[in-house]
Amino acid sequence: MKKLAAIALSIGMFFTASFAHAITPSEISDVLEAQGYPVHSISDSMLAVNYQGMTVLIAINGADGDVSYLTYLQNGSDNVSEEFLNNYNYSVKFGRAFIDRDGDVVIQMDRNSSGGVSLGNVTSDFEVFISLVEKFLNDVSNQVTV
Repeated sequence: MKKLAAIALSIGMFFTASFAHAITPSEISDVLEAQGYPVHSISDSMLAVNYQGMTVLIAINGADGDVSYLTYLQNGSDNVSEEFLNNYNYSVKFGRAFIDRDGDVVIQMDRNSSGGVSLGNVTSDFEVFISLVEKFLNDVSNQVTV
């Protein structure tokens, strides 16, 4: 029984690896458009996705096709302290929030694509990123000012 489970696991890993590869912006665009998201090409390695009034930038970098998701929040950093950012970053996995040089709040999530990324990962990653942004916005609106 254990041997059968080990064989099944090996076959599963083989098929998973065979469907994972360095992903292209065109493939990401196709997957997200199929999910109903409007996608626009910014450059050979960057896409912009419109989602509920915000723009999510998706950058593909490096030989492995590492993928970065980021968005700049329009409300600025007026209601966001370092303590708030630290608490948010401590409470989430996979992403981070920071204030850039221009004083804009940025939410970012990176996927190390060493070994490849499947097309199914793209949809999942995008949904995770959107949930990080929504958590951030909810946390900002729920914070209590003294």
